[in-house]
Amino acid sequence: MKKPTIKQLLLLHLSILIFSLNGIFSKLAAGSINECGLFHVRTWIFLGLLLINCMVYALFWQQNLKRLDVNVAYAHRAVYNVWSLIWAAAVFAEKITVGNILGTILIICGVVVIQNE
Repeated sequence: MKKPTIKQLLLLHLSILIFSLNGIFSKLAAGSINECGLFHVRTWIFLGLLLINCMVYALFWQQNLKRLDVNVAYAHRAVYNVWSLIWAAAVFAEKITVGNILGTILIICGVVVIQNE
């Protein structure tokens, strides 16, 4: 197994960041459905952004899988939880609990362990 380069890891984490935006678009779409209904323009904009984001992510992810071992890519994909925590606080002003932080640290430790094997 070849160790990934910094560039490969940066591209991998960029794709994970892109994927994490799906959580934002999903939550905004759900809120729009609750407020305005399924057939409102705002709802369809968020759903469209979600679909476009999924397509962009899929392209990035496939490129990552061409260059990285699958076990490395999937281990790093757990960093999605870190981005979700950041978006929850930054975009939706949700409270971050000690449990959230401990879980995030545990995830990062797992990625480090897998990466260093």
